[in-house]
Amino acid sequence: MNSPENSMAVSVITPTRLLQDRLSMLVELNQSLQKNDCLVEHVIVIDGASRSGLPAAISDQATVIATDRPIGQAAARNLGLVIARGDWITSADDDDWLYPHSIDQRLEAILSQHGAKWSAGYCTDDSKGDPAIVPPGPSYPGDVWRAWPTPKASIPLGPTTLLVDADLLKRAGGWMGLSQGEDIGMMIAVTCMAPGIIIEANVYHIRLHGGQMTKTTWFDDLELLSRRCAWERGQQILSQNQIQHAPFSPQSAQAGSWRSSAGE
Repeated sequence: MNSPENSMAVSVITPTRLLQDRLSMLVELNQSLQKNDCLVEHVIVIDGASRSGLPAAISDQATVIATDRPIGQAAARNLGLVIARGDWITSADDDDWLYPHSIDQRLEAILSQHGAKWSAGYCTDDSKGDPAIVPPGPSYPGDVWRAWPTPKASIPLGPTTLLVDADLLKRAGGWMGLSQGEDIGMMIAVTCMAPGIIIEANVYHIRLHGGQMTKTTWFDDLELLSRRCAWERGQQILSQNQIQHAPFSPQSAQAGSWRSSAGE
């Protein structure tokens, strides 16, 4: 962990199988997390491999757990959530990296926006930037889901850009138990349950390489079905909230006052 001026702690959860072609990238990810002023805990969940394979450069700087058998990214992220000590949670894949002060920027945005429980930014990859489907600024519960008209449409926001209140993420059930797209389901649940804010900054970089899961021949077979799970999760959360809050309740009044203050 860094020695911060800000006492708020952030945990970054990274599932990894310690594949040889990703070890140097994992080290670079860890180094990028250190370029923040806030207190950062790197939680590494080794999925079905021995922790002895973790590079020495980061073995003493991270909170590490390992499973004897492969359990998949969703389960690994959720185990990381259980042991994470941060007040705020984000995640990062072992082959990506974060921009300098990426976490600082998102944490500052949350703390400056009354009632916000999450913040997000935009992604880049090796060829282009993330399309700003959801504009920067305060986001009311459900705004992200409403910007995603169908599971076939482009994902409205990069899930790995989310920085989330730890208690909110746990109430949302963490990451969905899917073989892929588990982070989309998490993002939709969190952004449907609580207000947040999107900052006008690139906060996360996705590497493009041949070893990515998205490059496999079987990825597309389950992608649409996984997205449908996430999309319907948001629909159900918002429908349930309408039932609970109609026609008037203290919860909806609080949400309305939050939106008013957000627009000031």
